[in-house]
Amino acid sequence: MPKMLPQIIIGAQWGDEGKGKIVDYLSRDADYIVRFNGGNNAGHTVVYKGEKFPLSLLPSGVLWKKKLLISQGVVINSKVLLKEIDHFTNRKNPPDLTIDPRCNIVMPYHQLLDAATEEAKGAQKVGSLKLGIGYCYEDRNNREGIRFEDFINPKLFKEKLFTIFPKKKKRIESVYNYKVSLTADDIYKESLEYGKRLKKYIGDVSEIVSKNINKKKIIFEGAHGTFLDANFGTYPYTTAVNTISGSVCSYIGFPPQKLDVIGVVKAYTTRVGGGPFPTELYDETGIQIGDKGAEFGTVSKRRRRCGWLDLPMLRLSHRLNGFSYLIITKLDVLSGLSNLKIADYYQIGTKKIFEFPSALDQLKKAKPIYINFRGWTENISSVKKYQALPKNCRDYLEAIEKKLSIPIKYIAVGAERNAIIKK
Repeated sequence: MPKMLPQIIIGAQWGDEGKGKIVDYLSRDADYIVRFNGGNNAGHTVVYKGEKFPLSLLPSGVLWKKKLLISQGVVINSKVLLKEIDHFTNRKNPPDLTIDPRCNIVMPYHQLLDAATEEAKGAQKVGSLKLGIGYCYEDRNNREGIRFEDFINPKLFKEKLFTIFPKKKKRIESVYNYKVSLTADDIYKESLEYGKRLKKYIGDVSEIVSKNINKKKIIFEGAHGTFLDANFGTYPYTTAVNTISGSVCSYIGFPPQKLDVIGVVKAYTTRVGGGPFPTELYDETGIQIGDKGAEFGTVSKRRRRCGWLDLPMLRLSHRLNGFSYLIITKLDVLSGLSNLKIADYYQIGTKKIFEFPSALDQLKKAKPIYINFRGWTENISSVKKYQALPKNCRDYLEAIEKKLSIPIKYIAVGAERNAIIKK
């Protein structure tokens, strides 16, 4: 019997590529969907029969009633997770969920620390959502984190909480002059109720994945995007976790092996918050793309910055992730634009740079050199076959394939879950 190749869904840009829609689409044939990194700062939206389902912790396969796993690479805000569980349970679709006991818990003091430090940065803010995710990972790395296995043991949880909280409170009030009215008792009482409700979902995700990885169809759902990776992203304008494909093994707990790595690419480029953005549009075209594409964060509600597709980004993204193929999303958003552009390379001084540089000072100097394309006026959201797309639309897609030497397998042309064309 041939081995089943696990699939991993990776955002190839700055996040918000439409990974949730793609995971939902591919999940119909899957047995397990595994969320392996990030926290509730990474939102995704699935649209089914006109209804939007915004998710930030549950894997996107929830609508297909599949087995859902949250690995230890994810940090969990219990209140947010329970809200999502209740949302689907009330619709008679209770999630078949397993949470790894090694997952760290986002505590209220993490959120207070996040808010206090972001405000203290002034003009140097990195665009944190103040959800405490980075500080939860900080505690995890400093071995001060509270894990689910502690959380469901009231005695151990109380001991850890009452040791850690005074230090956090002192840090927030003394260093940042930020008043903390919350008490350890308040946190303990509220958390006990969350722990009671979530206890039934605890299970060893590493063991489940290891037993089934080549026997069942497994999809690993990545959060954020390649250029938000803690090491390879546009540092310091990054998230606190690794987001590239190689991180999946350590975040779940299985040995390296061949994976089907799927790169999700928005047909244009967006990013949230600060940091360099070489192809950013500051004109009416950028506003039009943002409005038509509903470019507002699922979690943050902030307007996303919009720009042309950036091939230097995607070349580095491919080198870091090793994409088997690409899925292009939100192509329909570009309908109606008379002219389109794709950045082929950057001019930095006298040099042509074909791959995204790591140094911010170089990025700030980068002048994108564009390939120009004619647009299309047709509404493509109901198109079902690749050859039925307008010729200019196909020219745009085929140029991406040719320049990157990576095949495009699917194209998303609308918000609904079935608005996807197989190339």
